[in-house]
Amino acid sequence: MLNSHRFKDRNQATDEFQELIAFLISKEGGEVTDRQTKEERRHTSYLDTPQFALRQNGFALRLREESADKFQLNLKYRDADRYISASKDLSSTSQGKFKFEEDIIPPFTSKFSHSNSIETAQKPRLDHMKDVTALFPGLKELEIDENTPVITANNFRVFELTRKLCKFKFDDSEILKASLSFWYLLNETHWPLVAEFSFDYDAAETEEGQLESYSPTMVKRASGFFRSLQNQAGWLDLTTTTKTAFALEVL
Repeated sequence: MLNSHRFKDRNQATDEFQELIAFLISKEGGEVTDRQTKEERRHTSYLDTPQFALRQNGFALRLREESADKFQLNLKYRDADRYISASKDLSSTSQGKFKFEEDIIPPFTSKFSHSNSIETAQKPRLDHMKDVTALFPGLKELEIDENTPVITANNFRVFELTRKLCKFKFDDSEILKASLSFWYLLNETHWPLVAEFSFDYDAAETEEGQLESYSPTMVKRASGFFRSLQNQAGWLDLTTTTKTAFALEVL
């Protein structure tokens, strides 16, 4: 999570931050291969019961409004134990896209996220828990009364802008992808509420039951980059951990 006050002028701050990470990447023996300026815009909110029953059980239900005819509903479970996260039933009655990720947050804490995303052409109507469990039947095990209302959590709906930064590599194996994400309360001309930097790389396909495999050089240098970035105190916001936590806990 970055110091959002640095990004009032998003373009200038992004250029400065791009130069910083390019230097840190080269310092670890890496190389930036593709600088980008592509931006994506949408509105984002989270849904839960008035008592935050989903959040209390480790789930987050996110709604992204990409356009007038494109919506994405994402159910995520996050836990420090990868096997607990992987065991959660996130199946849906509509076709969805599953993802399993390891998120690493400062100083070096792993959280494992298991998620399922559904895309629809119309905004889904989720007024009660029975509407949610009709889409995600596995949530029935929480035994939340089906007539419990579902609302926009904290009445929190933000304008989200994601900016692709660059691609880079530390050896000849995996390509790493870097991006910035901003949350605005009204629109992108105001101060961002949240600024987040992330970089990630995809695991190679493995047989079921096998752990992911990465080259030792890439892992070591990526870790060094992550740790050296934490020394840039002027760019960091140490008061929060994730965008989801900001939306569901801080407000």
